[in-house]
Amino acid sequence: MSDTRTNEHYGIVSQLFHWVVAALLFAMLGTNVLREMAEKGSDARTEWLNLHMSLGILLFVIVIMRLIWTKQTRQPEPLPGLWIARMLAKAAHVLLNLATLLVPIGGYLRIASKNVPADFFGTPIPSIVGDMPWLHDIAKMGHGPYMEYFFYVLISLHILAALWHQYVLKDGAIDRIVPWGKTAAVS
Repeated sequence: MSDTRTNEHYGIVSQLFHWVVAALLFAMLGTNVLREMAEKGSDARTEWLNLHMSLGILLFVIVIMRLIWTKQTRQPEPLPGLWIARMLAKAAHVLLNLATLLVPIGGYLRIASKNVPADFFGTPIPSIVGDMPWLHDIAKMGHGPYMEYFFYVLISLHILAALWHQYVLKDGAIDRIVPWGKTAAVS
């Protein structure tokens, strides 16, 4: 499979990975808010949690596929700018990729450490650790409110940086990652 790219933009497969990951992240944040709004012990709360878990597992798998794809295909050249801006952009992308890998692991361990199977669209994924309260406490730190806020900050900075590049610097940053962009790849 080939991903048509030039030095200026991402190919369609990379674009698809980017937007699927973005959609899953927003869906996970939404399912978490809806779960918290549902009455404790209710079926609705359980259903929102199960959907949140399913999306998290799916996100984990897709991010791994995305990272493999990225390593096997040529990436566009970084946008021009100061070395510090390029370094911050690289750091932000590394943090986003790490978070999208580690947070689902933390979520699984948070459930599994209570000896409860995770749910993947109705298919139970058994606990590999059993009942481990100390692990649950650690996993809760990596998959709880602090990580949620960290995600909000990372995603917001990513969006703001893209908008800054596109509309202030006018360097076509968003055009590089959307199929309809002015500099979009022709497949």
